[in-house]
Amino acid sequence: MDIQSLKLDLVSRILKTDKAALLIHIKKLLQEDNNVDWWNKLSIEVQESIMEGMKDVEEENVYTHDQVIQEARQKYGF
Repeated sequence: MDIQSLKLDLVSRILKTDKAALLIHIKKLLQEDNNVDWWNKLSIEVQESIMEGMKDVEEENVYTHDQVIQEARQKYGF
C-alpha cells in the first residue's frame, strides 16, 4: 500500500468511527508527531551512545551475528 492509499484508508476509517477515545488518541499521536522530535526526548547520554554506535557501523567496527554467537558459546559454554 502506497502512502496516498494509506492516507485515504485512514481518513475513511476516521470518518466512519464513532469512538471518541480512538479519535482523541489519534489526535494526540498527530500532535506529538508534529510538536516534538523523539530524538530530543532522549537524554544526552543516550544520544551520544547512539551516535557512537553509528560511527562504529560506518567504520565497520562491528561483529557479525555468527561472531557474537561463537564468542558467547565459548564464554558461556552453550
